[in-house]
Amino acid sequence: MEFRILFIALGSVPAFACAAVAGTSSSEVGALSCVTDKWTEKELAKGHKVADWVGRCVIVPDDPEHPKYTEECTVKYEYLPDESWKAAGTCTYLFASGDKIYDSIEEGSHLKPSVYKITGGTGKYKGASGGGTYSCDTLTETLCGGRYKGEIVLP
Repeated sequence: MEFRILFIALGSVPAFACAAVAGTSSSEVGALSCVTDKWTEKELAKGHKVADWVGRCVIVPDDPEHPKYTEECTVKYEYLPDESWKAAGTCTYLFASGDKIYDSIEEGSHLKPSVYKITGGTGKYKGASGGGTYSCDTLTETLCGGRYKGEIVLP
């Protein structure tokens, strides 16, 4: 059985680079591209593997008025003997302003597309929530490209 990174990120992932205005909700869509920095795999039993993935992504919103940003992600994967798999992790969006958004992600053979949930942030994104979906198709062993669609909610 060959195991390949099916997602990558990340997280994965998602998106909200619009102007932050308290008490608002903003829908976002765009493209993402991720690179693998680290992939560590361990076989627990025949056909049962776990892997740790660390990577970085570039997020490009469809709306040119919204700034591009990067994100850093850490994800744990589990591959089962029945060929199903699941993954969970976290990402940090890094804006040029120094502001950040944090999210948690979930992926797996049972999810198409993958999902993310915004869990907070700093600066103008403090207290942010929301979430959405994403996909990232494997292009090479270390690169993926995809799309995201979601919403950020500011308190």
